[in-house]
Amino acid sequence: MKMSKSLGNVVDPDVVISGRKNTKDQPGYGADVLRLWVSSVDYTGDVLIGPQILHQMSDMYRKLRGTLRFLLSNLHDWNVL
Repeated sequence: MKMSKSLGNVVDPDVVISGRKNTKDQPGYGADVLRLWVSSVDYTGDVLIGPQILHQMSDMYRKLRGTLRFLLSNLHDWNVL
């Protein structure tokens, strides 16, 4: 279904970032998850966003961040020369 302000079925970026008071319905994912979604979406077709897609992006972000932290932690004793 097409998003429209007049129908009231839009996704507010502030709600995606900070969430609502009831965190079970709409938890806050943070700006990085929203940036990851924007960078991964195919804008040539229909752009889909919803609670399930944001939850998947949150899981993907958590895995990506954990992998990068592990890789960086292994460089602590690496010498260039």
